Amino acid sequence: MHIRPLLARDWADVSAIMAGSLGPVVLDDELPTWEQWDERYLPAHRLVAANREGRVTGWAALEPVSNRPAFAGVAHVAAFVDPAYRGQGFGHHLLANLVAGADEAGLWTLQAYVSPQNLAAGQLLRQFSFRTVGRRERLALVGGVWHDAVLFERRAHGQSAEEETLTQEIPEAS
Repeated sequence: MHIRPLLARDWADVSAIMAGSLGPVVLDDELPTWEQWDERYLPAHRLVAANREGRVTGWAALEPVSNRPAFAGVAHVAAFVDPAYRGQGFGHHLLANLVAGADEAGLWTLQAYVSPQNLAAGQLLRQFSFRTVGRRERLALVGGVWHDAVLFERRAHGQSAEEETLTQEIPEAS
């Protein structure tokens, strides 16, 4: 197994993996063009997994959640593994490398929306200290049908949501 940066030349394999995963389980039903995908994801946080023969078996990337400076350290996780290679550790290694790169880059929060039916994705995220924040009802419209999504988040070490406190006082109503 080999993890390496995702390059433009990988787009045929990446888009084929995405196409095979579209639908309610991944909360998406449209395949972007390379240009749309390239504009969407952070260049320094794009990875592919390849098997011993060099075939791309999965990919993972980070997408900024906002262009506002206050959210510069927050990114959304996208990760897909070819169905023929699921359960063989490719997703685990992709996510391990993606999280390590995010930590090294100083990103403080990673988040992921997952279909409630995608139990494997939830289990994988929990292995990397993602926690369930909550369930968003009727968040994704896929194929004309509304679907719920479970929001997961991971805080960089030292940024635990449980340890943070609000320091701003709320003025009393007059």
